[in-house]
Amino acid sequence: MEKRKWTRVSLNKKQLCFLDEISKNCKFSGGGKLRRTSIVRAFLMAAQKLDIDASGIKSEEELKERVLASFKTRV
Repeated sequence: MEKRKWTRVSLNKKQLCFLDEISKNCKFSGGGKLRRTSIVRAFLMAAQKLDIDASGIKSEEELKERVLASFKTRV
């Protein structure tokens, strides 16, 4: 297993509830309980597979739109 480094991420209540809802759905549909960190890592691993052009991005909103656009072209 790869050694992990820790970082803190500031999330709002809506984002935390989203992560908790995913965890709850996993657990109560016959799967296992996933921690928030596991869910975030899974999203990051999935994002690494996308061809995201981050050049010239100046805001979080702009990055989000590029990620969504990259996802749409892969689906």
